[in-house]
Amino acid sequence: MKEIYLIILSLIGFAVSFYIYYSKKYNKPMYCPIGKDCDAVVKSRYGETFGIENTLPGMLFYILIFIYGILLNRNVFISNAVYYFIVGISFVSVLFSLYLTFVQAFVLKKWCEYCIVSSIASILILVAVV
Repeated sequence: MKEIYLIILSLIGFAVSFYIYYSKKYNKPMYCPIGKDCDAVVKSRYGETFGIENTLPGMLFYILIFIYGILLNRNVFISNAVYYFIVGISFVSVLFSLYLTFVQAFVLKKWCEYCIVSSIASILILVAVV
């Protein structure tokens, strides 16, 4: 059953990350359902890390989790090394998400609902994997 959760959460996380990436790349204003200023958050200097758009490793993470979930769903043998790699990248994803949430709360003092959804998806993926 956890494989279904992983697939769903990875699709949600990927969709959110892709939307943020698309909006930034094509300079489209983001629609924020709660009325916060998502653009101010994602287009801030914290929208990139080491010159890499934050959404790119995010999308890669969600793709890897999706593939992992599909393999689990098909009862494909997963080695311990793959499992620990997935746990490791999930843990790093959660730590980075918590850092970015801290930045939103205490540095920018602005919120991006999409970023929060991605953070929650990341945390739930770690819980499901462990």
